[in-house]
Formats: sequence, structure tokens, C-alpha cells
Amino acid sequence: MVGYIIGIVLGVIIFLLQNFKPTSVGFRIAFLILTIAFIWGISYAQLGYWNILVIPVGVMVLCFFVALCFPYGGDSAKSEYMYINGQNYYMELQNEDLIGRIEVPGVKQTYDRILNGILFEIASSDDEFKSLGKALYSKNFYPISIHTKEEIVQHIRWAFEMVANSSSNGYSIRSKAEDNIESIFNAYVSVMSIHEEATRNIEQLKRN
Repeated sequence: MVGYIIGIVLGVIIFLLQNFKPTSVGFRIAFLILTIAFIWGISYAQLGYWNILVIPVGVMVLCFFVALCFPYGGDSAKSEYMYINGQNYYMELQNEDLIGRIEVPGVKQTYDRILNGILFEIASSDDEFKSLGKALYSKNFYPISIHTKEEIVQHIRWAFEMVANSSSNGYSIRSKAEDNIESIFNAYVSVMSIHEEATRNIEQLKRN
């Protein structure tokens, strides 16, 4: 019984840690149901102190398989962006407006993940997903603050057009990209703005 209780505590900790990460709604629901069912079912196995190892490992394995079934996608990425940032730079700027220096909350890796979530929704294969990311990041516009909204939008559309032209799903890519242009722009600008501020800070330290 002691081993089972300790195993449950460790399993719950792992469960909570995984749910603190950005995940889809389907993942959260399925992971919760399967975790409860697993912990309840393992109680009949009478594993004693082996539960300290079996339950946490079992929860991690469940997490892995549920994540494969319910991956982090476009809707999850957009929800995370609104929670972390919430600013709609796309709507705030006119085409001829400079991006300017903006204070972006969070870290670059967060917005990279958000962009990947949106791209995953647009791409129909792993190769397309990688190609979209490569094309999108092929230009970083440093410093982005001196570039206009129109320049950034044109680059985003160019990146998707490049991949669409070499894909049998070209129409789908173009259509989905246009539907998500606002979210892609916001996340891309956030990434590049964080990059600009970090680079400026490093240059300032070198001068000092």
C-alpha cells in the first residue's frame, strides 16, 4: 500500500507537470481519463513497492501516446499566443507602418512553438512542415523594427507560395495560410522582435 501511495503521488506530479505545458484540449481530456483508469487498474496488480517505478513510468508512456493522438496544433497555438501575448499587431498596423520596437512578453522559444503549431495545421506532411518553417525563417528582417507590415506580410506569403508551388496540395496550403495570415504574422513579429532586442542588448554589453 505504501508503494502504491508513493507511486500515485509521483504519477500525479508527472501528470500535472505535463499539463502545465501547452497542449491541445483533446490531450488534456484523454490524458486525464487514461491516467485515472491506469492508476485505478494498476491497484489490482498488487505490485507493492514496484508501484513507485511502474506508476510514474506508466503515466509518462500514456502522455507520449496521447500526445501522438492529440498533437499540439493550430487552435492550441493561437490560444497560447492570446494567453502569453494577446496583442494583435496585424490589426494594429497599416500596410505602410513600420513595425517599430515593441516589448514582447515571454521568450523566443514560446513563439517558435506557436508558429510550429500553426504550420503543423497548414502542412499535410512532415516534409511540408519542415519546408514551411525553413522558408519562413529564411529571412529574419533584422532589425525588424525598421521594416513595414507590408514587407513582412509579403515575405510570409512568399514562403508559403514557395512550398505550395512544389506541392500537390498547393491549393490547400495557400488557402490555409491565408486563413492564418494574422496569427502567423503576430507570432513571426514576436519572434523577430525578441531577437532584435536580445541582439541590441548583446551589442550594448560589448560596447560597454
